[in-house]
Amino acid sequence: MSSSSAARIPSIVDENTNTGGIGGASTGASFPFTVPNNKWKGWRKAFASSVKAQHRNIFHSAELTAGLNIKDYKIEYGRHQNFKTYSNFFKSTAITYIFKSTFSLSFILNIAGLTWYIAMALSTGADVTAIYNCSAFTAYLFAIPILGDKFSWLKMSSVITAIGGVFIVAYTGKSSSSSTDPDQPEVDKYPHRLMGNVIILIGAILYGLYEVIYKKKCCPPSNEVSARRQATFSNFSMCFIGINTLIILGIPMLFVHITGIHTFKIPSDSKSWFYIIISTFANLTFSCSFLALMALTSPVLSSVSSLVTILIVGLTEWLLRGQIISFGQWIGYLFVLIGFSLLTYASWNEISEEDQDDVLLTSDVESIISTASNS
Repeated sequence: MSSSSAARIPSIVDENTNTGGIGGASTGASFPFTVPNNKWKGWRKAFASSVKAQHRNIFHSAELTAGLNIKDYKIEYGRHQNFKTYSNFFKSTAITYIFKSTFSLSFILNIAGLTWYIAMALSTGADVTAIYNCSAFTAYLFAIPILGDKFSWLKMSSVITAIGGVFIVAYTGKSSSSSTDPDQPEVDKYPHRLMGNVIILIGAILYGLYEVIYKKKCCPPSNEVSARRQATFSNFSMCFIGINTLIILGIPMLFVHITGIHTFKIPSDSKSWFYIIISTFANLTFSCSFLALMALTSPVLSSVSSLVTILIVGLTEWLLRGQIISFGQWIGYLFVLIGFSLLTYASWNEISEEDQDDVLLTSDVESIISTASNS
């Protein structure tokens, strides 16, 4: 190797790798696999820039949402303006509005969920399943006055058809009674059945109200925000719902645990933790998808879509657990699918009509502009 080439090697190595010893003295050793510092800085800068961009998009969506629901609301930051600190972000009027809205939603949602567990102890599983899924019907009733949806016989019939399918599945399947005496009269098994049915009916009404209020209070206008940003903002709202749920339920649970009214124990066996992790992941996936679907479509379509899970559960139990599906249950599943298909068709017709109205409006404006320019 020539002396000139040997002299050039240290300068190349020192420029791209860490060869310095303690106090900056050269050790004579080089580490060619070390990632250059400027490359790490580039990645960190790109990541930080992406996080800031997402926060700007979320804040802009929050401002548009607040503008729809707060009278005389003034935009604090423009579309391309930026807040200086995250304290400004969380203390802003728009984010505070979203937090307060999700707090009320969390309160309604947790009461609706609580009615399920109370009703299951008082009534039959078939009654609870059938009545609770009537939330699709209550969501449609609330959507008319709150969201201004037009009444449609096609939508109404599709919702009733899907709920009817749920009733058929619930009452033609295997009995959910846990009693050891099959000859015991139903009245003796569930003496408070009527009370349980009334409680779960209240839960169905509250859950339908929760869906419609979420669409009204926590969803940005679809004509000003892209579908991707609507889905992203739904995840942000879900995060606030989770925080508020922790506040609503965590504080009372801590109180009853400290006072000894009820003692909570963390499970120690791996099987319990496995089921907790699986159920948490499944519920997280469902909640993300469900809120995103409500943001992109409507509470009614989302609620009826969730009824399709009854068919999925039935097929899963049939394939994995060998449970027999009766003829009546197959008919019920068919009714659910028919109701979902009819509602999808009705929703698609509404979207097509809105697009056609936009085209006609645009063509009229263009015609007026053309006439004015020619004159």
